[in-house]
Amino acid sequence: FYRLQGVGEDGNLYRGELSTFTTPAAQEVDAGSNLAVGATVIDVSSEFSDSFAGANAIDGSPSTEWSTSGDGDDGFITIDLGSPESVVAVRFVTREMSDGSSIATTYTVTVDDGEVLGPFDAGLDPPTIDVEFTGQVIRFDIVSSTGGNTGAVEIEILGG
Repeated sequence: FYRLQGVGEDGNLYRGELSTFTTPAAQEVDAGSNLAVGATVIDVSSEFSDSFAGANAIDGSPSTEWSTSGDGDDGFITIDLGSPESVVAVRFVTREMSDGSSIATTYTVTVDDGEVLGPFDAGLDPPTIDVEFTGQVIRFDIVSSTGGNTGAVEIEILGG
């Protein structure tokens, strides 16, 4: 709602009627496909067990997860996309233990052993982070966490 008012040169107060306005809905931007699905995990800091392998973080399933073996803030996972790809966004969905521990809170992204981006917010429902790079080997490093068996339910690398 808004109302315009002002004072004229003659000193009289003028006030308009109460009005409303609307803005158009934001348009969804297509970030492309999840390049991580179908990629290969080439290195991890550790895996709690075969049931919690790094490949679970890029399988597109929210019912599987990668868990480190107590790496906390030192957890990392390296993903090979198979060829250089244009990447426009990333997302790191953390895992958590039933007691609320082992949550990754921030992470960085390293592109082809060079450029480091971030830190970015991770979490149970984290934002999709807009980025812009071309790369093949992408490393996600947990920068801060609640400690313990950190890892990811899903990692998304969007582009194409």
